Amino acid sequence: MDAVFTAVLGAIALVTLAHFLPGDPLEAVIGDRQFDAATVAEMRARWGVDRTLLDALRDTFGGLARGDLVSWSAQRPVTELVLERIGPTLLLGGLTLLIDFTVGLGLGVWAALHPTTLRSRFLGAFTITGYALPSFAVGLVLVWLFAVQLAWLPAGSMTDPLLPADASAVARLVDYLRHLALPLATMVIATFAVPFRHQRSAVVGTAAAPWVAAARARGVSPSAVAWRHCWRPALTPIVTLFGLWLPILVSGAVFIEVVFAWPGLGTLIADATARRDVPLVVASGMLVIVAVQVGSLVADVLYRVVDPAQRPA
Repeated sequence: MDAVFTAVLGAIALVTLAHFLPGDPLEAVIGDRQFDAATVAEMRARWGVDRTLLDALRDTFGGLARGDLVSWSAQRPVTELVLERIGPTLLLGGLTLLIDFTVGLGLGVWAALHPTTLRSRFLGAFTITGYALPSFAVGLVLVWLFAVQLAWLPAGSMTDPLLPADASAVARLVDYLRHLALPLATMVIATFAVPFRHQRSAVVGTAAAPWVAAARARGVSPSAVAWRHCWRPALTPIVTLFGLWLPILVSGAVFIEVVFAWPGLGTLIADATARRDVPLVVASGMLVIVAVQVGSLVADVLYRVVDPAQRPA
């Protein structure tokens, strides 16, 4: 029930904010094209550009319920546009999550158990620097270095438009991976610090626990102490973080997708906002809200898996 209430409040906020955006949405959609006054008036009436906020809320909720919201700029159902763009975003966000919560957690445990080594300090400094820098700035630097100066990787898009139509599956896969490399690297650099530092802090806390001291006193090997006695109890805060991190699968990173012209939901949201395409903005925002609710549900389930005390008696 709380999830439904949150989703409704989020939809109301999205419609309200989109309604009060400055400028004329029709002018943003039409651009430089010329239409006679009668056509413009008909477009205003059909799209409800001049409607009141209450009318906008009623029409939007009705369209969401029926699933027939239509994008003003594309004149297509928003569900079609979202489904076309969600695949690239899921790929980029999913790989980022996979790297963050495997390599990031592993390095976090290692750094917690070797806090005074030079490599541990370097990892801490590198990750926090990547987190502090604006993601679009990191992306531009990577483009300048690897695409412009070294010419190793493409600067943007998802595939090479000049790739021959009869190219082999291997050639298409290599082309796909080359286009994926820079946006994925940028996403990882921008997000890696959070799971890494959370895991390091959690393991540092559990390393001082009485059961860890008892295990060491019994002569348990350092690796067993690390992974059996330190790592699992330190997973509880990471579960919360993972639940909050799941919306990345849907929303991605708008700035990163725009920098690399990655054809995902991020660029769709940016274009819809620039054009004041209210139905598309609301539909994309609702998808992110639902992802947040799913993330919270997944975190609750994982709590019961990680911590037996959370399971019902």
